[in-house]
Amino acid sequence: MKPFTYVLPHSLAEAEAAAKRPGAVLKAAGIDLVDRMKERVATPAEVVNLLPLQKDLSGLAGDAAQGLTIGALTTLTQLEQAKTLDAQALGALRDAASSPATPQVRNRATVAGNVLQVTRCWYLRSAAFGCLHGKKGPSCLAQVGDNRFHSIMGYQDCVRVHPSNLAPALLALDCEYTTTLDGKTTRRRIAELFPAEPKAELAEHTLQDGEIVTAFHVPPQAAGARSAYRESREKQSFDWATTAAAARVVLDGGVIKEATLVLGAVAPVPMPRPDAAKMLVGQQPSDELFVRVAQRAFADARPLSGNAWKVQIGKAIVREVLHAVTR
Repeated sequence: MKPFTYVLPHSLAEAEAAAKRPGAVLKAAGIDLVDRMKERVATPAEVVNLLPLQKDLSGLAGDAAQGLTIGALTTLTQLEQAKTLDAQALGALRDAASSPATPQVRNRATVAGNVLQVTRCWYLRSAAFGCLHGKKGPSCLAQVGDNRFHSIMGYQDCVRVHPSNLAPALLALDCEYTTTLDGKTTRRRIAELFPAEPKAELAEHTLQDGEIVTAFHVPPQAAGARSAYRESREKQSFDWATTAAAARVVLDGGVIKEATLVLGAVAPVPMPRPDAAKMLVGQQPSDELFVRVAQRAFADARPLSGNAWKVQIGKAIVREVLHAVTR
């Protein structure tokens, strides 16, 4: 780890100003950033610690009926244990918050940190390699190298996968997020946080330098709304998802009136599957229906040399999340 200046801001305005200085990066818990700094993949001149602002930027307000606001520095444990998430409509958030890493990590890791973390591609995270996404090489090494955990859809010149557990759930719930930049607060749809065309030259998010995420906003949920999140992993704990899916439905008299389906860990960004979700609308839940929906969700998959298995596992996770959300 190279020397750096450690900044402890006393206000959001102070954090903004520090974050805009050349070579500065923002840190919440640092679960992702410190790993990259140890490998000397990230070598910031300044690290701006947002945790002194946790009192103002953490916690939950509201509920499923009136809408829920989640502070960016809320820990995954706080989110997982919040009584507000007992509502079936918000089940995907509880599922996703309880899945990353270990209890020790979840006690520190924040909601914004989970959503904004950098891809876990081993070529990017090793100083021994120079890859296109890291701006240190001419090509995506995973396309011709070890790509067993990489993208099977939605990629262009880089086959990284988006590592966030929470992102698919937030998308399935049609959330919004708030940022501050130059003293101006902006609220946007959560889909705008991820690049529309995830090229290698682009970051995992669309934030500008110095722009700070302050909160996530879940809209009011309709009567009969339910959501769930499921993922596959190689290990039971301290591992990242190999495939994932979040689903939201509105049930009325045993019939699905609305449906949303989002895949995770299979593309450079979380992948909404609107065509597959449409197949659920107006139907009664059944295993046969869910098999067809899963097939549609992965119809455009383009597996690489070492990860065709993700297609079959991903379909199974889609079926699992649909059973969970409709039971």
